[in-house]
Amino acid sequence: MLIYAIIFIITFVVIALLNIFIGVPNLGLTILPIIKYTGLSILVVVLIDAFLALIIHKLPAKWFNHRFKRFHIFKFERKFYEKIKIKKWKDLIPELGGLADFRKNKIADPTNNEYIEKFLTECCYGEVIHLTSMFLGFLIIFVAPLKYFYLFGIPVAIANLIINGLSFMILRYNRPKLAVLYERNLRNMLRQSSKVIDKA
Repeated sequence: MLIYAIIFIITFVVIALLNIFIGVPNLGLTILPIIKYTGLSILVVVLIDAFLALIIHKLPAKWFNHRFKRFHIFKFERKFYEKIKIKKWKDLIPELGGLADFRKNKIADPTNNEYIEKFLTECCYGEVIHLTSMFLGFLIIFVAPLKYFYLFGIPVAIANLIINGLSFMILRYNRPKLAVLYERNLRNMLRQSSKVIDKA
């Protein structure tokens, strides 16, 4: 949470400063409304993200089965993630699974397929939440007067899109490895069962 707070503080400072240098001399804005609309835009986009996460996580788990075609991860995606060196920086991005009582930053019980299945489902929940937040975050252009949408709403929405986009990619990158782990556990279980039957 601290890293997210730092990210939003930096976003606030950068956007506010840019608007002070652009909005004040060119549009006749004063510093007070710049600070007000920048801060309000960030607050509202955080609330939109939180609301979407709450609503989507209330949907039935059966809708978020990783085996569904809509959650398929393409080969070109995997190559892209490798190309942008996601493995090197993915752990720097905050993981908010704890808010839903399921952390996705590490595998706590790698040999338990019930746990792995739950992990895969939570990844799919997360993907839908982040993808939805990336685009519905642009609703904040209505926080400030529309004639200033490019000063406040658009920059904050783009920052929100990037933050959610990074989390979305990390979940998509990690999920195939979880699926492989699930299948490996399944094979081990079948092997163990076979040994027990042979001994009997």
